[in-house]
Amino acid sequence: MTRKIRLILVLILVFTLSACAGKSDSEANVAVIVALTQTAAAQAAATAAQPTPQPAASVMVPQPGATRIELKPESTSDWYTNGDLPAGASEHFVLGGKRGKQTTVYLSTNPVSDNNNLLASLVVIGADGKPFTTSPALYWSLVLPSDQDYFIEVRSISPQDISYQIVVNQSETLIDPALGEMYAPVSSVVCEEIKTMAAQALGVEFNLQTPSPFLDAIAGEAGQGCSIGAFGNGSEFSNPPDVINTLLNSVGQGWTLQPNYSADGPTGSMIGLTRDMGLMLISVTWQPDMGVQCPADRPITDCNLAPEQKNYKISLQIAQYQPGFSLDGHWEDVSTGFVLDLSQDWKTIYGQHSIVAQGGNKIDALDASINGNLQGKTATVQFQSSFASEPGTAKITYVDVNTLQWEIINPPQGEYYLPAKATLTRK
Repeated sequence: MTRKIRLILVLILVFTLSACAGKSDSEANVAVIVALTQTAAAQAAATAAQPTPQPAASVMVPQPGATRIELKPESTSDWYTNGDLPAGASEHFVLGGKRGKQTTVYLSTNPVSDNNNLLASLVVIGADGKPFTTSPALYWSLVLPSDQDYFIEVRSISPQDISYQIVVNQSETLIDPALGEMYAPVSSVVCEEIKTMAAQALGVEFNLQTPSPFLDAIAGEAGQGCSIGAFGNGSEFSNPPDVINTLLNSVGQGWTLQPNYSADGPTGSMIGLTRDMGLMLISVTWQPDMGVQCPADRPITDCNLAPEQKNYKISLQIAQYQPGFSLDGHWEDVSTGFVLDLSQDWKTIYGQHSIVAQGGNKIDALDASINGNLQGKTATVQFQSSFASEPGTAKITYVDVNTLQWEIINPPQGEYYLPAKATLTRK
């Protein structure tokens, strides 16, 4: 057997050397090495049943002359540049990306491109060789999955020369990449309606960007949505709370105020509203006009500013929560008889429980006994036993479309019969 293998190796070597006749010595050497390596791997697999070594992942390098995009680590300021593109040409950029940064690239052209008539397109590839764009587009946004260089190409697909502008920005907040696609844009019709209502309520012009990056910093989740914005000064807006209240009574009609998203300060206010699976974040902020000097050792409220010296920014961001699953339904643990009837509205989880204990002598059941909020695949809920005066706390974890895990993490004081742990299936 060994003699046969040696003979095969000799024949392969002779054949390979013959095929390389006329090539340079280096090319022939490479061909021989490749042939011998492949033969040795095949021999090893046949005689010792060892797996063939897998090739290392390819690592890309920047295109010669590529422009390095420099973003300040703790800044949300945009980076941008303009350029000219001959027909069919490309410009290349390199962004040193950090895992968890929500990074967005906008591309505009002159003549103007739109989704129905693209004159140029973004192509984004990681240094590890992974492509991040699959079709021609003027917009790309993602919570970056790893620390590496990201290669950005602005590619002309126009039969004529064009000019372009590329704008890059990224979030200051770090987001777990696993939670980076939890929101998707709502209908553009909804965004247009909200834009119109906001303009009518405040008497100023709003602009609309869709899609745009969406960040829920309270929950540490991100995705895509639409952004509606306006600018003005203190002669048009009295103070941030008044502007918030005006918007709440106009665009906020039919939405539910989420207290965890409310905040106020001397230079701004914000609120969060939900409706079905949608989340709308409204913020109103102001800053002193450029050139105004306020005392560094005093609160900004002590800076005696005229209304025209306060520059306002009003922002409404709307997106649809898309966890990819729902806790809605009737769930049972057959081993204990523990039952949960749950409903989900955005991230709010509510419902009721029931369990029969001690051979039917104890029935622990209440309507509206479960209430809490979802983060990722786990809801932290307050539960109320029909025997205890104070609620307890539990975690409900989505496992798959038919399975939930229940675990009490803070039991109520006194008597209760809900199980410490349970696995429930959808019925």
